[in-house]
Amino acid sequence: MPHEVPPGIVVESLDGDRSLRPTEFPALLSKALGGVVLGLKVLVGGAPGAGKSTLCAELASQIAEKLDGLGYWLDAEQNRDLVRELFPRTGSSARNIRLVSRLRGNKCKVGWREALQAVPRDAAVVVVDSLQRWGRSYTEQTALLDEVATLSPTVLVVSHFNKAGQFAGPMGNEYDADATAIVRTTSVEVTKCRWSPCPRTVSRPAVSS
Repeated sequence: MPHEVPPGIVVESLDGDRSLRPTEFPALLSKALGGVVLGLKVLVGGAPGAGKSTLCAELASQIAEKLDGLGYWLDAEQNRDLVRELFPRTGSSARNIRLVSRLRGNKCKVGWREALQAVPRDAAVVVVDSLQRWGRSYTEQTALLDEVATLSPTVLVVSHFNKAGQFAGPMGNEYDADATAIVRTTSVEVTKCRWSPCPRTVSRPAVSS
């Protein structure tokens, strides 16, 4: 018997060729996550100076190189020279990374929507640094995470911590990501991951972010 699906509801088959099989990278974030399922989204949090951006730079460089593509770093935190210096800390190359940032002195209001428009569909990886700087309000943070969920490339979203030592912003930010990793000075702890068992923790040498 034909059955009419209500508006706004999708019914689809679970057959398909996409799997949650992770790709292994030497990067510390990849080791903590049990590999990376390309195309999914990872929220990376931690206290200031813990090394969030440094570890994202390492993984982004390796993803871009493996896929022989370009990575795009959406920077609202630092500047070109500071972002470039993140890569040598882990022996990574910035050769395949392109910086997307606000034009200094531009009086036009430019936000994350315009920044994402600068990212081509065939990008290998995108780094959003940081969620709170690009999305000042909780509403904007949620909208940003909803938007990156529609992107094809792997997305690494850097998030600040609040005074309680937790991800800043609404609890929903963590639910909107496919995996969440907490960067500490001596370890990386994965508290959520759709493709590997967690919580899990790996040790790391102390680095600055």
